[in-house]
Amino acid sequence: MTRDINKARPGKSAQGAVISGNKILLNNAIDLTGGKSWSKAGYVVSHLFEEDIFTRFEAQTRTQLIRLWRESGLSVPNDFQLDQYHILASTQASHLAAVAKTKLISIANFPIPIKLMEDRIGELCNVPLMAKNPFDRQSVFHFRVVRPHSQDNNPLHRDVWLADYADCINLYIPVAGSNECSSLTLIPGSHHWPENKTTRTKEGAIIDGIQYNVPAVTEIREPYEIVRPNPGRNEVLVFSPYLIHGGAVNLNPAQTRISMELRLWKKN
Repeated sequence: MTRDINKARPGKSAQGAVISGNKILLNNAIDLTGGKSWSKAGYVVSHLFEEDIFTRFEAQTRTQLIRLWRESGLSVPNDFQLDQYHILASTQASHLAAVAKTKLISIANFPIPIKLMEDRIGELCNVPLMAKNPFDRQSVFHFRVVRPHSQDNNPLHRDVWLADYADCINLYIPVAGSNECSSLTLIPGSHHWPENKTTRTKEGAIIDGIQYNVPAVTEIREPYEIVRPNPGRNEVLVFSPYLIHGGAVNLNPAQTRISMELRLWKKN
């Protein structure tokens, strides 16, 4: 794990600040990290699939990304290296058009049968899981695409500050350009923090004129450490949505970081 405190620290926002009480949100939640060897940290990096399944997953993911980028208007050669996306999407307009195609993708279009992923992560959490949000009934996944030295990444936040993300488990699956300089950052143990340990924006943060969907942490009132767990090929980062994470600036000089984001809930 690599410390990355200076590159992902809380920052100023154009939104008003919120300081909540001493409630610990996780205490009233279904904690899918509970009782595990990694419950204190709130995350784990684990092997995903047998090689033949992962090779199929990898190939179908690549095919899907290239198709979606082409549908957004980008001209993508068949032999394109995915981590060079920033060369294709060289303007903010072309990037936003591509992002619109690579988020909120139906689980029906997941690169492999979703049951394989549900079963694998269910083994880690020791509970049957489903890729269907019980609150809004959505079954979707996303690609997160962060160009080098850009502001494409979300600020530090808890997912559960947004509606309908309670009780799930989060997956970060590296696709391309994800390494010790670019992978997701998080604060170990922060899922157990009371709300008054941080200050955050009221709504989606506006930072340096850029609007984000998530509220942003603007202050943390005790010492803390940010790490990049950095899963490799055929590995997954599994973490609590109550964990403070984000702020994952891509410090690669010439590689776009692409990852897959998926959430799973306890099956009824």
